[in-house]
Amino acid sequence: MTFDTDVLVLGAGPAGCAAGIHARRMGLRVMMLETSASPKASPGETLHPGIEPLLKQLGVFEQVLSAGFSRHRGVWFQEKCSGSRRFLPYGEDADGSWSGFQADRRILQYILQQAAIEAGVEIFRSARPLEVLLKDGRVIGVKTKDRCFRAMWALDATGRFAWLTKALALPMSICSPSLSVRFGWRNETLPELEGQPLFAFREDGWVWQAQIEGHRTAWAELHIGESVSSGIDVTWRICHDCAGSGFFLIGDAAAVLDPSSSHGVLRAIMSGIMASHLISSCCYKHLDEEHAISTYKAWLAEFFAHDMGRLRQIYIESSAGRRFIE
Repeated sequence: MTFDTDVLVLGAGPAGCAAGIHARRMGLRVMMLETSASPKASPGETLHPGIEPLLKQLGVFEQVLSAGFSRHRGVWFQEKCSGSRRFLPYGEDADGSWSGFQADRRILQYILQQAAIEAGVEIFRSARPLEVLLKDGRVIGVKTKDRCFRAMWALDATGRFAWLTKALALPMSICSPSLSVRFGWRNETLPELEGQPLFAFREDGWVWQAQIEGHRTAWAELHIGESVSSGIDVTWRICHDCAGSGFFLIGDAAAVLDPSSSHGVLRAIMSGIMASHLISSCCYKHLDEEHAISTYKAWLAEFFAHDMGRLRQIYIESSAGRRFIE
């Protein structure tokens, strides 16, 4: 069979771009399908300092610095909205305090997509997958309204929409009560926060605020046990069949935790890099396919379990604990 590309990435977010950039550096041909003509408005990303080595690995760290995103040394933590606050710094080393980023999602995605294009990834915009292509039980690509894209490997980076997961009817394991997040922006400043984000638990969830550029404040609030139709569904879940014959699920298409985990973008980028690394090892005969698939499944399950365990303990010890474990 003739393939149009070695790797077909569905989605041009952090996971998809990381996978595409890394696969290109491994010498593989990469095509990427993105349903949106341009990045959409979405909650800003509070990026932990641990993201820096990954941004450097992808060759975008200087661009992220130049974007002028707000920096912060840690997070204010408040047990109840009316209670006292305590500041939790990220840490420091010989070079000084560690700083995270409060990144505008649209700008961050633009930086990553431009890096992917410069790496040689061919991006098809406004291209919505309609049907998965299979041969003898193996994923060999997808069909859009305009054409069929055939590939040796397909990567689902469609986020919580999880297009390939649904197309293949792969089961998702639910690991928390129903969790729903709303978000937005306000034209106000919060001088009492000294430029640092605030995370506050309440009985039915939590609220989060962060000062961003232009005297604006980004906010998000999570509700436990509320209908997901009233916000973004961030119920914890994982697809244990996150890799198989001809495909990998990466980012939120493979596993979802709510934003309080603070590792969403980091996990997305790491999963993209990990999947493309395993694919390149298969293509260059350094690793057999079954071993690559089992390695990825074990890696993702361990990563998810670690973050979920830590996050669950935080919820149980908070004012939202009773609601969370009901």
